[in-house]
This record gives sequence, C-alpha cells and structure tokens, in this order.
Amino acid sequence: MKPDTIVEEIKSKIDIVSLIAEHIDLKRSGQNYKGLCPFHSEKTPSFMVNPSKQIFHCFGCGKGGDVFSFIMEYEGMNFQEAITYLSDKAGIRIEDYRSESKANRSLKEDLYAINREALAFFKDNMRPSRQTMAYLKERGLADETVERFSLGYSRQERNALFTHLTKRKFPPEHIKASGLVYFGDREPFDFFRDRLMFPLLDLQDRVIAFGGRIMTSSGSSPKYLNSPESLIFKKGEACYGLNHAKSAISKKGYSIIVEGYMDALLCHQYGFDTTVAPLGTALTAGHLKKLRRFSDKLLLVFDGDAAGVSATKRALELVYAEGMAAKVLPLPQGEDPDTFLRKYGSEQFRTRMGSALTPVGFLLRASGKNRIDGVKALLRLLASCPDSLMREEALRELADKSGMNETALREELKDIRQSPSRQGRHQAGGGPGAPAQEGTSGPAEMSREERMLLLALLSAPDRAVPVLDRVPLDSRGSGFARGLFEKIKTAFVPGAADGLSTERLLALCNGEEKRLVTQLSVSPEIDEENVEVVIEECLRKIAVKDLEKQIRSAGEAGDVERLQSLLLQKRKKLSKNSGSLSR
Repeated sequence: MKPDTIVEEIKSKIDIVSLIAEHIDLKRSGQNYKGLCPFHSEKTPSFMVNPSKQIFHCFGCGKGGDVFSFIMEYEGMNFQEAITYLSDKAGIRIEDYRSESKANRSLKEDLYAINREALAFFKDNMRPSRQTMAYLKERGLADETVERFSLGYSRQERNALFTHLTKRKFPPEHIKASGLVYFGDREPFDFFRDRLMFPLLDLQDRVIAFGGRIMTSSGSSPKYLNSPESLIFKKGEACYGLNHAKSAISKKGYSIIVEGYMDALLCHQYGFDTTVAPLGTALTAGHLKKLRRFSDKLLLVFDGDAAGVSATKRALELVYAEGMAAKVLPLPQGEDPDTFLRKYGSEQFRTRMGSALTPVGFLLRASGKNRIDGVKALLRLLASCPDSLMREEALRELADKSGMNETALREELKDIRQSPSRQGRHQAGGGPGAPAQEGTSGPAEMSREERMLLLALLSAPDRAVPVLDRVPLDSRGSGFARGLFEKIKTAFVPGAADGLSTERLLALCNGEEKRLVTQLSVSPEIDEENVEVVIEECLRKIAVKDLEKQIRSAGEAGDVERLQSLLLQKRKKLSKNSGSLSR
C-alpha cells in the first residue's frame, strides 16, 4: 500500500472527535467541540475540534492540525510512529508500507517482547531480595514510586534470566540481540546480575532497555550499568522518565533534566513531574531533540560538585547550539537532587527553581576570578546559537553582568561567527551559527480583508480558483497572504466534490500557515447566502489597497499620466456598494 493511500485510509476510518475524546473531555459548542487544551495549561477551554473538517485548533497556544498532528504532538511520535499507531487503531495492515524487512520487523517485535518479559522477571525477584528492599527504603523511595516506575531486581545467578527467556521459547539469537544476555566462549550469562533494575520505556510505554545499580560491591563491577544499544534502543536519544513526564512537560512548558535514575525518581515522588534523566550518559543533541517535541525550555539540575558544574557547561553548549531556552538550578556542594529533596523538601527545591540562573549568570559565576576567560567562553557558546533573538538577549545580559562594553562584545561575537573555521563547519546546511533568515512574513501581516477572504473560501471551497484569479497576487504587500493563496490554488481540484479540501491545503502549508488555516477552520463559517457578498467586498478592498500602493509609486516617480489613470480606477472601485465590511 502506498504512503498516500494508507494516510487517506486512516483518516477515513478514524474520527478526530472520537480520537481526541479518548484523551480529553470534549463538549459540543455550535459546529465544533470544545475542551481544555492538552498542550498547555489553561482554565478556560480554548481547544476546538471541527468534526466536518476533521481539524483541531487551540486558540491559546496555536497548535492545530489533523489526526496525525494530534497524535504526534500528544504522544511525542514522529510521522512513521503515528502511522503505525493509528493504523493499528484503525485495524489497517501496513506491511507493504513499511520499508524495513520482515526479518527486522520480527526481530523488533521479539526485542520488545523479550524486554517486557525481562521486566516481569525482575519485578518478581524484587520482594524476595531483602537487601534491595532495604536499599530502596534507605533511599526514601515510596512503594508507589517503586511500583509506578516498575523497579526490579536481577538475581545473582550466572544465567537466571537466560534460562527464564529460553523457557518462554525466545530464539537465542534474538535474546543475544537484546543485549540482556552475553554469549561468550562458554555458556551464556546474564548481562545484569545482582542489580537494582530501572526499566527504560519509550513514548509508547514499550520496554526498550534497562539500567542497573550494583547491590553488592565487588570492586571490579561498575556501580551503574546500562543495556547495550540494540535495534530498539539508542542510548544518545533515550531519556529516563520521559514516558511519565511528557504530558506534564507539554502542559507546564518546561522539562527538568537531572543526572541520575534516583534523582529522577525522587523528583517525581516530590511532585516535580516534568523530570527526566539521560540514561547514564552525558546529555546529547539527540536527547534535546526528543525533549523539544514537548517543550523547548529546560531547567538543568545537576550535582553540586565539580563534575556537576562541568556537566552543566557541556549541556549548555548543546542547548545554545539547538537554540533552546535553559536555566540552571545550582545545588550546594556535595548535594544532588535526590539528597537535597530528602534533606530540605520540595518547598526549598521550588524556591530555588524560582531563582534559577540564566546560562550567562551560571557561566560567569562558574568562571570565578577568570572573568575574561569566562566571557570569551560565553561568546563562543553564543556564536553557536542559531536564534538571533536569543543571542541578542544573552549579549545584553553578558554586558550588564560582566561590566564590559556591549559594542565591543558584539564586535567580538561577530568576528567569532564570521571566522573561517565556523563558516566552514556550517556552510553546508545552516546548522548552529548559520544566520537566521530575515524578511520572512507571518499571519500578523495579513489584512482583515485577506483573513476574511480566506475564511470565505474555506466556507465555500468550490469558489476558490475563480475568486483567486481576481486577486492581484503579484503586487500586494503581504507576502504571507500571497504564498497562502497560491497554495489554495494548488490544493483546488476541479470537478472534485469538495473542490478545495482543508486536508489537501494543510499538506501544502508550513507551520504558521497551518496554524492560521486550522484556526479559521474551527471559526464560525460564513452563511452560504452571505458568502458571495463577503467575497466581493474583500476583493474590492484588496484591489483598492493595491491601487493605493500603485498610486504612491506613480506619485514618487512623477508619472502624472499613470497617476491620473490609477486615481480614476480607485474612484470607480470606491463608488461601488461597500457591502458588509466596514473600512
């Protein structure tokens, strides 16, 4: 089955109102359904769903789209994952659509099953292990937290898990591929032995890997151990706790990043439900890209020692390069989030959150007496940031807090960004440090007449092309409107029952265009008997504004003959009935 075909079939079988109602409460409101937005915190419902157009839009945060847009945003899925999820929901087979081989699909399915079975095995072993239960109590973990995060215990025997998995009829080669069992020269042995087990779940709550903390110190074994990478697990992308935190991150608008499993667990237990942790590894660009699906704002809470400060500095390099907004919550020397919460409680932690440092503030403080070196390091970080507004704000703060001349700092930053080494790194694709595009327009530039015309066309899609042929697209000032109206013409299918389908139009639109189209799609439609009047009045006013632009141009050029002709055309336009729209 072709991708386009399966997308259409999924949309035909899944009703957007029913899908969204599984996640939030919806109530009928005129032609739409209304509810509290799941993507940001609000008390008054501004989230609208239109059943006839199969579109949603939130007037609070601006997010909108179709069934795919909703499930991708809500579950943090990419398009491929959304296809799989929705096709399963609709009962559609997509084997022909998937590009991976049947062997790979079979292995993937077994890896999920093997990890799921291993989790059940580890959980069953937890209660009999008195040492593990005592350790959890000592670390202050409540039974509810242990249960919610499915903690377990791997037994000390050489191959207890391998024996269990083979009894469940999993092929040895698939068990090996999971990384849970090591196949050496002799008999296989379990990768995790005598460890407290932390399962890592993906955004669909599938077990993809484990972390383990040693219970009996042997000197040679590492304190923490993580699953090797596999077909379903990439260490540089997986965040511990994100499956629990994703909804809270979307609603609250930020994520808290800590270093360790225990830090994440205690943060959740104390009510900080947006907390995640890299899986026993340093923060990577892959982690940030994953978190960015839910929010581009971060709070870094690393350990209050020299290693924690170094980890924070490395993290801020990535944060700036990704153009994300971050603050830093420094902890006292020797404390980590786990120990701080148990010692001082959630209120003290929340108070510190309120006074968290900006990256500039943190890095200047961390530089100590080496203020010049700290400023130079900060400028190098700023040079990697692709967001010009973020750079400007940070530069002003740097000048203010360092006491250095802002103009001199700006010149230094400009030199760094224009250095051959930096340009060579980013020339190919507009990566970090590439200058932002300028001169792009947005919905705010659209006139009232352009918005009303767009609403009229969505209310009467069969009239799109005849109407747009009369719009002076080549000379009007709003580039955003011009681009959107051209896409409407492209989306129009002559002879089709729907003429202009919102679905086809959205497929052509970029982010801002899509937000405007979904917003207008859930707005009250123009009555059929009034559509013609509204269209004619919009066209007349657009034409008058275009003439006024040409009149100014002719006047500046001193072209008297053309000026007189244009003024005559304007008088004729103004002499017509002004219709229902006020000027």
